[in-house]
Amino acid sequence: MAHRHDHEDHHHHHHKHDKESEMSFPEKMEKLLNHWIKHNKDHVETYRKWADKALDEGMTDIARLIEDAAGVSEKVDVALENALERLKNRE
Repeated sequence: MAHRHDHEDHHHHHHKHDKESEMSFPEKMEKLLNHWIKHNKDHVETYRKWADKALDEGMTDIARLIEDAAGVSEKVDVALENALERLKNRE
């Protein structure tokens, strides 16, 4: 089983691991928000692709539910994009 080690969880490290540790909080937040937005949009695209495949297989009810998930994910995009816009306007 793979173990994920997140250095942000350990405050006892006194050395820098990468450039990210040199970023200000707003810079980190902007980077995260951009990443989450792209990642979520990729999910929406995948959901819609599989909803179409389910529809092609006659699974109308399942296709509709997957499409509903895509719609909810698009609402997540709006919230993340609004957060990013507010962050940019603070600067």
